[in-house]
Amino acid sequence: MALASTSLVLSDRSTRVGVVAVVAPYGEGGRHAQEYTRHGWGTIAVTLPSHSLPAEHRGGADLSGYQGVIEHLGGLRRTARQLRERGVSAVVASSGIGVPLADRLTQALGLAGNDPGTSSLRTDRGAQAAALVDAGLAAPRSFRTASLSDALRWAEFCRMPAYVVAAADSSVTAPPAICRSATEISSAWRWLRRAAHHHTGAPDLVIQEHLPGQQYIVHTVSGPGTQHVVTGVWAEERTSDHVHARSDLMTSHSLLVRSMSLYASRALDVLGVEIGPSRCRMVFSAGRGPTLLSARAFAQPSSAAELSGPNIGMDHVRAAVQASTGGLDRLPVAKQPDGRFVSRVSLIAPHDGILDAHLLRTVTTLPTVYRTIGPLVAGAAVRKTVDRSSSPGELVLSASSRHAIEEDYRVIRAIETLGLYDGAAL
Repeated sequence: MALASTSLVLSDRSTRVGVVAVVAPYGEGGRHAQEYTRHGWGTIAVTLPSHSLPAEHRGGADLSGYQGVIEHLGGLRRTARQLRERGVSAVVASSGIGVPLADRLTQALGLAGNDPGTSSLRTDRGAQAAALVDAGLAAPRSFRTASLSDALRWAEFCRMPAYVVAAADSSVTAPPAICRSATEISSAWRWLRRAAHHHTGAPDLVIQEHLPGQQYIVHTVSGPGTQHVVTGVWAEERTSDHVHARSDLMTSHSLLVRSMSLYASRALDVLGVEIGPSRCRMVFSAGRGPTLLSARAFAQPSSAAELSGPNIGMDHVRAAVQASTGGLDRLPVAKQPDGRFVSRVSLIAPHDGILDAHLLRTVTTLPTVYRTIGPLVAGAAVRKTVDRSSSPGELVLSASSRHAIEEDYRVIRAIETLGLYDGAAL
């Protein structure tokens, strides 16, 4: 496939109507059902038996927006027959644990989709790195294993300045750890192994070469016999503890975005992405250019997913549904529609505490604050921020100048230091 555009405009008009099966709709708050219903489609949720779910998903899924629910009990033919009887014309995965089953069901129903024989390329960091190297694309040196001793032997053999330890499954949200010694690798291994098992039920990890450089999130949507479309590129900034600090929406016409988009298109071909959404984490370094760190082949709403207007950037779930329903118009635009800059800022609590009423009001009424995300209520308890999911909340900043956003960003961090999390309970 080729690259269609680094930006696009979506039509609100679907070109066809059908019934979609959403596989493993865990952790997405019913967004797929909402979006497909908005396009006039019927929705069927395909769930997994509770006893087979990893701990992260045992709380269940929001199924209130689905017109029907089918529990997959292990028999592919049985589930496919039930979907066929309900007139299902599309199958999508809504979480990492749903990707392999969605691929198999798509094939069983004779629908356009990705090859189930290569599902691991769309879910596994180790398999992704190996495939990219085989194809001659830039990728970090990697080793996939569940054994700490094997990982330490590999690190000793490679003798690199730094390593990254991460869950093998690319859908795990626990942040990777950068390690520079055997002691650091061992420490990170223990907690990441627990995190991987909690999220996926499998303890496998990867240890990779650490590639320093700016990291980016590239959202794409692909269609059968068409092209990969980049719907958004975000530049990430993290703290020294690797906690998400902010993401800045990149303008589509920059040479950097163009370079990453072209690389992403080639990488998605290697990973067997023929149809559907993908989220690629990439690093750009002077020596190698763009390099894929991980990819996942499903759309998951971010904490600011509902902010999909032209000032805020593309909603990945909405773009994926638009492609699935046939209403994707590939209309390139030269810049953000109104020329505004957008940043998403994660609040970072250095300790457990309580949101101070006065300082919270000061932060949330800054000139560039477009929207607050999360339970940002004066007097509410917060916990120490260790990753993005434990942040007290997000602030979406939007302005016509980058300078205005930078000014407010500095104020936000200063107010955190002044005691934003040292308030009194109300």
